[in-house]
Amino acid sequence: MQITKDAVVTIEYTARLEDGRIVDSTEQCGPVTYLHGNEQIFPALEQAVEGLEAGAERTLRLAASASYGERREDLVRRLPRACLPPDLTPACGERYSLRSPDGQRLVFRVLAVEGEDLVADFNNPAAGLALEIHARVVAVRRATESELRRGTLR
Repeated sequence: MQITKDAVVTIEYTARLEDGRIVDSTEQCGPVTYLHGNEQIFPALEQAVEGLEAGAERTLRLAASASYGERREDLVRRLPRACLPPDLTPACGERYSLRSPDGQRLVFRVLAVEGEDLVADFNNPAAGLALEIHARVVAVRRATESELRRGTLR
């Protein structure tokens, strides 16, 4: 059976950045099963396995703009040390988070400590890097009526 919308698909995959870092993989947790075409996995991965059958493999390469985004220099900003907890001693290269005035969690990496200011990089660590996803289809089956009604396997 080929993978089409509403098929129950079991896959193994590894997503690796162009610098070799693995950002996601089923190697430790085992294969993932999902209801195809229902936005339950990364859209590019879902598109990569569309039409495949059990046992088939595919490798997909995504440009930075289609994965974690391009690196943006406007996301490197000066930040007063007073924005951090007073007992925290920031270290270059380390990642920290803080809450914006509207409650949003902001994650950044410290590039430099300059007096009472930090130079903070709010880019995702994978920004600017292409992503390669290798997937192998383990199994494909038709969804049951109950699975289709619920729109999920659980």
